[in-house]
Amino acid sequence: MFEKQERSSRFEEFTGLTWRGLLLIAVPSFALVVGSFWLTLQFIEPLPPRRIVLAAGPEDSALYALAQRYRAILTRSGISVEVRATRGPGENVGLLAGGAPSVDAAFLVAGTVPRGAAAHIENISNLSYAPLWGLKRVSSNVNSIAELRGKRIAIGAPGSGIGAALAPLLAANGITPDNTTLLRLPADDSLRALAKGEVDVVFHGEGLRNREFQQVLHDPDVQLIDFPRADAYTRRFAHLVRLDLPEGTLDLARNIPEHDLRLIGSTLMIAARAGLHPTVVELLADAARDSEGVGGAFEKRGEFPNMTQVDDVPVSEHAVRYVREGPSLLRRYLPLWLAGLLQRAFTLAIPLVAVVLPLMRVLPAAIRFVNRRSIFRGYADLRHVERSLQVRAPTAPVDDLLEELDRIEAMVAGARKSVLRASELYTLRVHLRLVREEVLERGMAAKAS
Repeated sequence: MFEKQERSSRFEEFTGLTWRGLLLIAVPSFALVVGSFWLTLQFIEPLPPRRIVLAAGPEDSALYALAQRYRAILTRSGISVEVRATRGPGENVGLLAGGAPSVDAAFLVAGTVPRGAAAHIENISNLSYAPLWGLKRVSSNVNSIAELRGKRIAIGAPGSGIGAALAPLLAANGITPDNTTLLRLPADDSLRALAKGEVDVVFHGEGLRNREFQQVLHDPDVQLIDFPRADAYTRRFAHLVRLDLPEGTLDLARNIPEHDLRLIGSTLMIAARAGLHPTVVELLADAARDSEGVGGAFEKRGEFPNMTQVDDVPVSEHAVRYVREGPSLLRRYLPLWLAGLLQRAFTLAIPLVAVVLPLMRVLPAAIRFVNRRSIFRGYADLRHVERSLQVRAPTAPVDDLLEELDRIEAMVAGARKSVLRASELYTLRVHLRLVREEVLERGMAAKAS
């Protein structure tokens, strides 16, 4: 018990603060420092994940090959990519919107994302047009979608995205499973069935990027379908675009197609789940810009990639800002992991510079002020006594002033001693003695008169 009191008295002797006074200063200061760091941490992004999952398409598809190029680009930045084979953009929508197992990014086709799922997805970049290729048997006498009623139509396997893209077009023309045979066949199976005459019409998504499709184009019994009301479809469905295919574009030697065609199509995009780490979004945007061979027969030079909103899926604001402003200075010259660590170090230095360093300069002044409060108060009271003496009549009693001086002296004597203010306390006592002598002289003069 004695040692505790001794330590306490030594602390007060060197600081002039009681433990209670120390807490009154230390607790708010500590809370200010912790609060500033906590507030800063709210603006610090976590480190990017080391691995993401990218939903592509069937393993033998052009989308799967494109995903492999994305994988190579992101791997160079230290993020491994698991390319997940799927049935196509239709299945990718469900996986990206939170289905199990979920994915981080995926290739989608505009117009196939339900409005409810669009709120959970962000479009990173538009990559190319996605034409809706229609192939028919010449003997089927089909010249428009409206003439498909009663035919045998292959609309792609479930999850491929062709069915989802085609469904509103068929419904708008009054074509339903009740009056038309709609076959859910994989892409290559449907093309082989068309060549054998087992189906009348095939709708295909990959088109020129598919070897089987290119072979079927040269079958004299097969032709591409024209869409004479292409402009009407683009007015009716905002995500659709008209795509013109001039005569001979696909094969000049064999003149395929034999005449100009009007096609309709949508847009292929690379999309990510909402909330994906910004750094991964930036790398996907880089991959969209750096990846080659995405386009087909309809894209103009420099038209893709772009970030125009093409359906209900919102365009990533971070991706737009990144493409406009470019990578940060650290990202340009340092590896991804090192740039991330330095960025966090710089951010954490903000409260150190803005709060901790100024606080270290303010705290000593605050302690000095707390230490000198009793001295300031003593001088204020002493000055009041001195003024009262000056305005008082020479013969007036001074007993009340002596009592006030006794009170001031008792207050000074009871003040906690500190080496930091020892000289000021001694100086105040000297001034107290001088004023007391002056008051006593006035009192003796008053009694003598």
